[in-house]
Amino acid sequence: LVWAIEEDQSGGIWVGTIGGGLNYLDRATGQFTAYQHDPSNPDSLSDNQARFVYEDRSGALWIGTESAGLNRFDRASGRFIRYRNDPADPHSLSDNSVWAIFEDRAGTLWIGTRGGGLNRLERETGQFTAYEHDGNDPDSLSNNQVTVIYEDTTGALWVGNTVGLDQLDRESGRFTHYRPNPDDPTTLS
Repeated sequence: LVWAIEEDQSGGIWVGTIGGGLNYLDRATGQFTAYQHDPSNPDSLSDNQARFVYEDRSGALWIGTESAGLNRFDRASGRFIRYRNDPADPHSLSDNSVWAIFEDRAGTLWIGTRGGGLNRLERETGQFTAYEHDGNDPDSLSNNQVTVIYEDTTGALWVGNTVGLDQLDRESGRFTHYRPNPDDPTTLS
């Protein structure tokens, strides 16, 4: 089962699968190369359930897994650098199930998770800042299941989740919510 497809800057196709790891199609040869989790190799892909694949502007390849966090593939060395949740570290990835990855215009990497909300990665330090739903804070993220992230032409960051759509004000860290209302046809459907 294929979960993700990404064309890289050189025209190669990266395919994330359930159980088969990450696959690369070289269009010139028509052949695939498989990258899979090897329990004896800490530099291998962290999980064979590659849910999301994203190439950033610098050409770095990011892979979100279903249960083993985020990976960055270093093509020169063939190594996977792993980012995982560590409950003892508040600056680690907030959840190991990665559903979305997006790089904004400023080069900031945003990660959407299944249960830990939205994460911002500080690439220089490898630290994450989590934006999560807080039932006591109406300006927090609507829901911790983030399915899509997008930056529009005005620079606004949009976050889709399982209950609606949120827009993040990056200065304040507050979210504006757009939710469906069946009694109002002018709201999100």
